[in-house]
Amino acid sequence: MHSTNDTLENFVPLEILPNEVGGQAGPMQELHNKQMKKLTDHIAWFQEDEANHRINESLRPDKAKIATDLFGVEGSFKKLEID
Repeated sequence: MHSTNDTLENFVPLEILPNEVGGQAGPMQELHNKQMKKLTDHIAWFQEDEANHRINESLRPDKAKIATDLFGVEGSFKKLEID
């Protein structure tokens, strides 16, 4: 958390922040519009990625290992006495 832009500027250059928060990159709506245009310009890549890069669920292991499977802890603690 930064209380002023002076402390933030040590980590993030003000040139990349929107004007509304003290930066110099331009109005927030303009930055939003540019980013949306980039996404729509590359829509073919997103569609191809979505169509062809899926997880093969048949390769997934049968079931997750739990502590009882790994260490053989059996029984209950109903009669556990603590001194």
